Amino acid sequence: MSLESRLNFEKTISSISSRFIGLINPDDAINLSFEDMGTISNADRVSLFLFDKDDKIFRNTHEWCSEGISSQINNLQKVDSKVITWWINQVEKISFINIRDISTLPYSAYSVKKFLELQDIQSFLAFPIYISGMINGFVCFSKTKEKTQWKGKDFVILRIFGQSLGDTIERLNAEKVLKENQELLRATFEATADGILAVDNNNIITHLNERFIYMWRVPDEIIDQKNFTELINYIINQLKYPEKFLSKLRNLENSFKDGYDMIFFKDGRIFEHYSCPLIQDGEKTGRVWSFKDITEHQHAEQELRKSENKYREAYERADLFKDVFTHDINNIFHNVKSSIELISILKEKSKNLENLDEFFQIIDNQIDRGVKLINNVRKISKLDETEISLKSVDVYKVLDEAFQFAYKSAYEKKLDIKIIKIEEDHLFVVANEFLLDVCENILHNAIKYNYNNLVEITIEISKNIRDSKNYIKIEFKDNGMGITDEKKKIIFQKGLSKDNKVRGMGIGLSLVKKIIESYNGEIWVENRIKNDYLKGSNFIIEIPEAN
Repeated sequence: MSLESRLNFEKTISSISSRFIGLINPDDAINLSFEDMGTISNADRVSLFLFDKDDKIFRNTHEWCSEGISSQINNLQKVDSKVITWWINQVEKISFINIRDISTLPYSAYSVKKFLELQDIQSFLAFPIYISGMINGFVCFSKTKEKTQWKGKDFVILRIFGQSLGDTIERLNAEKVLKENQELLRATFEATADGILAVDNNNIITHLNERFIYMWRVPDEIIDQKNFTELINYIINQLKYPEKFLSKLRNLENSFKDGYDMIFFKDGRIFEHYSCPLIQDGEKTGRVWSFKDITEHQHAEQELRKSENKYREAYERADLFKDVFTHDINNIFHNVKSSIELISILKEKSKNLENLDEFFQIIDNQIDRGVKLINNVRKISKLDETEISLKSVDVYKVLDEAFQFAYKSAYEKKLDIKIIKIEEDHLFVVANEFLLDVCENILHNAIKYNYNNLVEITIEISKNIRDSKNYIKIEFKDNGMGITDEKKKIIFQKGLSKDNKVRGMGIGLSLVKKIIESYNGEIWVENRIKNDYLKGSNFIIEIPEAN
């Protein structure tokens, strides 16, 4: 009896096809369909064979057996594809295989014959499963109890089933790949250390990962709304420069360009943000944003920059110290040696012994100078390497001590030092013990670089208000050799002058500048008489007044 006369095949095929529509369990759909097809085809076994990706092996993935027929599925895994080479060649020629009696197969089909005999098959019908235009497997109908000949009209029904099964497998494979890609994308989306946000053209949030929610501290009620505008209204309050951020958003709203910026938060956090448009068929459909927290990176970079500057200064300082010691220590030793030689000469001649005290005084002064040099080096290092402790210091007391140093160190010169004070018994500034070094240094330079018979120095003290802060202003005016405008620009720089006629170009004024700046003060130099540097200099310092 033919298949057409036994059942309404179209109805059966329609029922089978409906199983593969929509969301399905593919294994259940295939197994149920195999049972239906096995029944209407009067087959003893219906099997599905699929090639692996490299086509070198194939395996039995699904099987239905009628009552009393043994299953072969476990025996047909990882079968060498060469076994069915003849079979494949036949299918490529006529699109199917229909064998009434496998014993009649030619010698060229020997491996196929043995393959079928191992399954107790007597008659065999197979249709190819095409996926993307390539043979990907076979659906096979087998008779094990008797031989049978499937008719031409039967092929139509069974081929339709094979095609339907191939289409379904191709669709399921595509869906599987899509699902795997979606899972990979989702996992990547969530696993990234960046906060990710995707928005469509209607300002609807389409994607949002957990990292973004954590970085921006977004509450659930804002997330649930999926409204980009509401999200921006919430997060904008966290930013240090909200208007700048909003301006960037407006510029990118209808743009096809990528966007990049750094976002600064009120609490000190720093985000780096990148965005690009979503393009589909040449049209912009939305925009994706990524946010990276670079707070630690930026802070580390700043610290690295500080360290770099610190070590560069240390190198320059070491170079400065080398030159200072080479220059000044040599001078000190030379003066001491010269004084000792003169003393020896005077003692041998026993003449002018009353002048010995003068030379001893020179030696004593030079030793004091050497000690001073060493202390200055130590102080520069301390200023660079430690935090300066500031306190309230009496300016008048410091100046009195500086005067005593000046008169003692310049006994060979005639000095006239005056001070013009404010009418207050005491005047306090925010400083420390280094202020004495500042005043001594300025006085020392005013005396050293003055070749007049009478060295005149006038110190004027006044008060000044700058940027709503009170400062004490101290001016040291002298009648010395003066300083050209060009030298005024570099006089406080570190380094030694090669010109002995240029005053203050050594460790002294570089130290003075550093000390004054540590007080948040300033120091500069002007002409004592305006537009005439030859009439002397005026060194001016301003230091914050103590409360």
